[in-house]
Amino acid sequence: TAILNIIGHVMKYEIILLLIPFFVALFYGQGDANAFLYTVLLMIPIALILIKIKGKKNEIYAKEGFLTVGLAWIVISFFGALPFVFSGAIPSLVDAFFETSSGFTTTGASILTEIQSLPKGILFWRSFTHWVGGMGFLIFILALMPTFSGNTIHLLKAESPGPTPGKIVPKIKQTAKILYAIYFVLTLIETIFLKSAGLSWYDSIIHALGTAGTGGFSNMNASVAAFNNPAVEWIITIFMLLFGVNFVLYFQLIRGNVKAFFKSEELKWYLIAVFASIIIIAVNIIPFNHGDVTKSIRDSAFQVSSIVTTTGYATVNFNLWPTLSKVILIMLMFMGAMAGSTGGGIKTIRIVIIF
Repeated sequence: TAILNIIGHVMKYEIILLLIPFFVALFYGQGDANAFLYTVLLMIPIALILIKIKGKKNEIYAKEGFLTVGLAWIVISFFGALPFVFSGAIPSLVDAFFETSSGFTTTGASILTEIQSLPKGILFWRSFTHWVGGMGFLIFILALMPTFSGNTIHLLKAESPGPTPGKIVPKIKQTAKILYAIYFVLTLIETIFLKSAGLSWYDSIIHALGTAGTGGFSNMNASVAAFNNPAVEWIITIFMLLFGVNFVLYFQLIRGNVKAFFKSEELKWYLIAVFASIIIIAVNIIPFNHGDVTKSIRDSAFQVSSIVTTTGYATVNFNLWPTLSKVILIMLMFMGAMAGSTGGGIKTIRIVIIF
């Protein structure tokens, strides 16, 4: 009963989140607002029924934690797929479920071959799934939902992308709120920087959402390369790396514990791997870029950041690069970013532990 109750709360908050792209769709008036409205109207009665299910016990232990997280991802992906189907953007429910699952899990794989012609509300929702799923949807729910009498740390453990999940403050709910506050502020700062670099507010938000969740959905067919803007590329490069850092370290910085931030063994090796890779690849692709050192450094930094954080944005076709560069990128893809970040991969800390 506790699991069903939590799934009801998950649906409730997904309904609230769906209202954001609904208003975006209304603002741009491209005929996709009804798709979100129909989805919300379908979800409300189901969510209400599940929320009202209450048993004698509401404890959440390890087994329930893992089951709840697994079910929650399936439920939010299924209902999150419906706006794509109702709008006609992705007529097949299977294809829409794939796209939404890819969004919420920040995988970034897509069945779409033509993106720019889709309604802006739909494209906003597609990128927004990255932002919601980047930190972990259950962590978002923990920040908002009523406290359970049991051990909700098991939900956090089941959702956390690292070998040592835990609380940064005594209360789980407070921990979740702090993590999402840091996440939101970083996303907002990136959006402002992208706007100042020449992008529209819409393009800035879309790419900030994709960077924050390290998922890489763009509203452009050619991804970030479509803008042909070095400033935009550098901003996204830096923020991809920032979102690949353990958010607990940011919390330490906020508390003024600078020493703890720089003493992190994982951070040290993460930065060493990133900057060493950037230098080696930049040197390796200088002939490929006809001797243009600046472009080689920019292309190398962008692709290394995109690959190590598993974001997936692209500015060049790195499949044409020399074999050495491609091998380094593949190794970085497996390594991934830091534990406790929004990045994917095995995680740097596990590689450090193995060695």
